[in-house]
Amino acid sequence: MPVVPLAFGFEKRHIFFDGAAHPDVRESLAYLIPLPEHGLGVIFYTWVHALGRDGQSRAGSAFIVYGPGVAEPVFEVSDDIFVPDSASFDDWTVGSAHLSMTDDMMSSALTFAGARVSLECTWEGLNPSFGFAANRGGCPQWLAWDRTEQGGRYKGRLVIDGKVIELDNLGHRDHSWGMRDWGGATHWKWWNILGPDSTAIHVMEVQAFGRTTVHGYVQKDGLMGTVMSFDADITYDDRMMHTNIELTILDDEGRTTEVSTRKGADLSWPVSPHLLLHEASMFATVDGREGVAYMELAWPPAYIAHHQKVGMGYTGDQSALVLQRD
Repeated sequence: MPVVPLAFGFEKRHIFFDGAAHPDVRESLAYLIPLPEHGLGVIFYTWVHALGRDGQSRAGSAFIVYGPGVAEPVFEVSDDIFVPDSASFDDWTVGSAHLSMTDDMMSSALTFAGARVSLECTWEGLNPSFGFAANRGGCPQWLAWDRTEQGGRYKGRLVIDGKVIELDNLGHRDHSWGMRDWGGATHWKWWNILGPDSTAIHVMEVQAFGRTTVHGYVQKDGLMGTVMSFDADITYDDRMMHTNIELTILDDEGRTTEVSTRKGADLSWPVSPHLLLHEASMFATVDGREGVAYMELAWPPAYIAHHQKVGMGYTGDQSALVLQRD
């Protein structure tokens, strides 16, 4: 089926104060800047929960930098900041973070002024914002009532511990709202690949309630199609962090896209007692052309702990497991 476009203004703020809301009803925006050539991954993240107090929602923001290109990972976080319903994403300030997003969903401006990091940049979309709910597979309701994904380009300046990085880099953003049950899935793959000539790919595979669903899009050669299926061979290190991924994607335009990614920077993020996020800023090729990727895999912590305990090693083929015991 063709990609269903989103209406103008679709990504205006959706979550407002509700004194009776479930504590996991939230809205979040994440801007991801993979910089594998610098040994870095960068996350600009902000959120708002419906459940607050005194008629105001509870918001927060975070700026995260990880990888061998930084002496120590950066986690600069502000939380429990109460915001009025009148605050929206055309002029959103929470803690050290400021965001401005246009109603056509194709432009954003980001600033962050922290202790170790600062950012001032623009983000321009490469492809139309893609909404899960209206497209193939829908949106799992424990994950969000709806979520959007979009590739783009960052331009501006990033400063980390006094080091200046001039940005003119491909990257991704996402936006979700509604319930977020971090324990709702047994596993997911959340993959974002960008290449030359406005090539932008998003693939999400979710395993939950005994079902596996696949979501996402491929934009290349001026045409956007929905992801139908994919095959992936993944190489892991002894932390069960993905270091290489060989990926073949089939979309509903009948195209096959070949992707290869390799390690640049990574982060193991215990986002919940129920889920550990393995983030990786990666070098990539897309159909043989150089690109960049931000590749996340989500696992129950006990699953990773089990494999680390028994010392299981992996080849590039997930079906070929070599047990390494003392």
